[in-house]
Amino acid sequence: MPVKKKVVLLGDSAVGKTSLIRRFVFDQFEDAYVATIGGKVSRKDLRVAGPNGTVDLGLMVWDLIGREGYVGFHAGTFAGTKGALLVADLTRRETLDSLERYWIPLLFKVVGPVPLVFAGNKADLAGRAFSTEELAAVAARHAKGATRMLPSPLDVSYETSAKTATNVERAFESLGHLLVAGSPPDPVKEVYEAVVATGLRRSSDLRTPVGVLDAIIVDFCKGFDDPKVAMVILRQEVARAGLDINDPSPEGIRRAVDYLAEAETEFQDERAVAENHGRRRKWAEGLKAPARR
Repeated sequence: MPVKKKVVLLGDSAVGKTSLIRRFVFDQFEDAYVATIGGKVSRKDLRVAGPNGTVDLGLMVWDLIGREGYVGFHAGTFAGTKGALLVADLTRRETLDSLERYWIPLLFKVVGPVPLVFAGNKADLAGRAFSTEELAAVAARHAKGATRMLPSPLDVSYETSAKTATNVERAFESLGHLLVAGSPPDPVKEVYEAVVATGLRRSSDLRTPVGVLDAIIVDFCKGFDDPKVAMVILRQEVARAGLDINDPSPEGIRRAVDYLAEAETEFQDERAVAENHGRRRKWAEGLKAPARR
């Protein structure tokens, strides 16, 4: 049986996380940009040479909302994470900066230092906004000593292209090696992660549309034992509401609240559905409509 490890792909919207997963898992590339709503989970099995022999490794790869501000959802999903692939778009400098400003601090706040591999994606495009050396410098600051744990020619930072498959397999292979070389599971640590994540999940800023949508997503997911099922429903109903997760409108959020209540009638009693709808609708009604110009 493969040893299962949960890993996350982190980075801003449109850096190519979903495309990297499609290339790695299915050896496919999709050029159309699709904002991931909630998160998606894929599985890929690897055979990795570990210190005590070859290990069959089952990577459970989580692809999350790429918009900053969904602190509650992100934190709740990080619990149990064993490693991460941090993705920046080589043509957008701000996507590299946000890795250090938002993604890594929030991840480490929940799970502490875990193996990291960095990918400067879209190497097939012209117009570089940062260099390979700058990416390597960020990796060196946050993946200290990891390079010594990797066999040649593997590294902790790569220029990648989901379109041409450049270094995609190698980036995930490096993460796999670091996971196998890491410390054994610590159940006490995992309980601590869950407690920290629960606290952060309650920190959504209900003054902003992103904060309200974050709170609604977290609240909805609480009703499910399997978060993957919740994410399927979330994607369907948020898309039905015509809601842009990168710039959610108060009107779209209110529609999403109503549609989620409809979905909940399939698995919750009438009283619970009404309570959930009223609570989320109150959050949504607290948002002010944007001023007309």
